[in-house]
Amino acid sequence: MAMREYTDKGLLSKDSALYVYDDTLAKYVLLIPVTDMPETKGAPATVEKTVLTDHSVKEVEGLQTNDQKTYTFNYHRDNINRIKGFVGKELKLLEVNPDYTGEKYVGSMKIARNSVEVNGIVQGSLYVTVSDADELPVEDVRDIIADTAVLTTPLNDVVLATTTGTATITLTALPSTATFTAVSSSNSICTAAMGVSNNANKLTITGVAKGFAKVTITTSATGEASSKRTILVEVP
Repeated sequence: MAMREYTDKGLLSKDSALYVYDDTLAKYVLLIPVTDMPETKGAPATVEKTVLTDHSVKEVEGLQTNDQKTYTFNYHRDNINRIKGFVGKELKLLEVNPDYTGEKYVGSMKIARNSVEVNGIVQGSLYVTVSDADELPVEDVRDIIADTAVLTTPLNDVVLATTTGTATITLTALPSTATFTAVSSSNSICTAAMGVSNNANKLTITGVAKGFAKVTITTSATGEASSKRTILVEVP
């Protein structure tokens, strides 16, 4: 199993990711791709050990703290919307590295935008306050993570040519058997509809009246976690 990835520049990540436990699937599912990983734990403190029959003073390992973790991610609205549903909750989390090793821990998160841009993409910071963590890493996470159905079509904002104009987008996904639903944030501005039968992967956006709206596409597959992506629409 290879990790699936988003493909447009706002969400591109080929390497590491942060996963969250899903009670329904009883596995960890993709939260967001991240562009770097923090250290797993702070260095253990040391304590002096003195033995009266020994003239030397020895150091032994003491307590080890679960420090706050900071992840960097692409500050895109789809990533932000995904994270917002988990902010302030105590979560079972899993760091997944490119070689399928991982770190399991429990914590709560907050997000913020930072001042850095990479290739024109604003970066965000995800702060996780760790309350508990496994002592040892997971050698192979593939048995404890579930696939996430992801849209692989790069999505651009849509500006319709006329007030009642249309735009059609062909959607692709992993797995190829995934299905799509599309919902407009305001049907009084524009509608969003998926095709039927052989055109089930064709999204048609139709203008209704002047204004702005957002179309949310949900990608689903049997036995997998679903994911959501959005398109900003302007009707002239």
